[in-house]
Amino acid sequence: MIAASQFYYCRRLIRVAEKLKLRTVSRYIERQMIEYEDDWDYSMYHVGFRDASFLKAAIKYDLNHFLFLSNVSIAIFQNGICRFENFPECLNNTTEIELGHTETPYIAVNWFLGLERVSDPEGDRIRAYIKNVCEHETARITFQVLIKFLKSNNFGISLDGPWSRGKYTKGITDKVFSTHTMKISEIVNPFEWLDNGALEIEYGIHLEAYHKSDEIWNFNFHEKSFNWANVEFSKVIIKLGTIKGTELYCDKANSIESFQLLKFHSQFMSPKFSEDDSILSNRVLSLNNNFRTQSTETALQIAHGARDRLLEEALNFTNSMDYPTIICCNIVEIAEKLKLRNVSRFIERQMIEFDAEEYHKRFLKLAIRYDLNHYLAHILRMNKPMKDVYEDEDVQLMSRNTIMLIMSKFMKDSF
Repeated sequence: MIAASQFYYCRRLIRVAEKLKLRTVSRYIERQMIEYEDDWDYSMYHVGFRDASFLKAAIKYDLNHFLFLSNVSIAIFQNGICRFENFPECLNNTTEIELGHTETPYIAVNWFLGLERVSDPEGDRIRAYIKNVCEHETARITFQVLIKFLKSNNFGISLDGPWSRGKYTKGITDKVFSTHTMKISEIVNPFEWLDNGALEIEYGIHLEAYHKSDEIWNFNFHEKSFNWANVEFSKVIIKLGTIKGTELYCDKANSIESFQLLKFHSQFMSPKFSEDDSILSNRVLSLNNNFRTQSTETALQIAHGARDRLLEEALNFTNSMDYPTIICCNIVEIAEKLKLRNVSRFIERQMIEFDAEEYHKRFLKLAIRYDLNHYLAHILRMNKPMKDVYEDEDVQLMSRNTIMLIMSKFMKDSF
């Protein structure tokens, strides 16, 4: 069993390694944690994993292999009302108010709301903005924001009707301004816009997609968009039966035309988007605890066109024969259950491109089980022995394509 002191030691080593830019050291420590996973004290470290020191280090330093096997994903939805106290007195010295933190296994963003004074011959005006500060230098994000000035009676006007989009690029702390400005002389009216001298602004922030140095965009399925309640027939909640009860949100506002892609690729999920059924509860897809959070999300990312390099990295990451096979099996199994055949085909192509002889037997079993006939044909063309593969498989459960390919190979070799 790995003791708490060892977790603490690993975290410190990784922190020093990252400061010295010794990525190989961080990966080595990460590999040790994966290899000793069976010895973890789950009662101490898994149920309350979000508070573990090593988990925080894994998120901060992008130890994605550990996060994949740890079934971890964290995100915080930002939506609320921000108050600028004593607004008339702070007009010449406005400050930014920190709104919160959005965090996933791959990226972390701090959000701020501020005011900017704009000179105008007819009277100075003011506009609001939302700023993001990303903790990763190579990160790119795209997000939506809502900015609404509230009157003292809690009604307000939306300045961006209904939202604005923003992007974060390298070396730039991005601000998304309200598209309209308001006269300061109107705002300082204590009976209309100010609540006990404070200016209130309603805001909404939704991180849509992100990527780091690999330049692979990933959709954010862990947050409801702030416009979630207004999206009628284009949203599905995938509820995972994990300890944390993780939910993945798929809707048009969350990822552009997300629901159209799922309707097209998955006959299993398409009925959930039916316009004939207006009951939202019927569009909640509950999955059992066999659906690991990260594996399910990876399958959804691939289904939406994100060409994840996690498999490519994993196949060269460890000497363990099990790790690449676990990744392929987990994702393909989930894809087949959700009837996302395009995901299975993507994994199949990765298996063919990797083409390492030591994985042929394991991958071939996977191909037979899930009718990955392209990989099966690839192996047959290489004249690899198959008796060790199909002898423990139930031939009656093989697909027609699999049986035809195997019989064709046997008949060809017989002449």
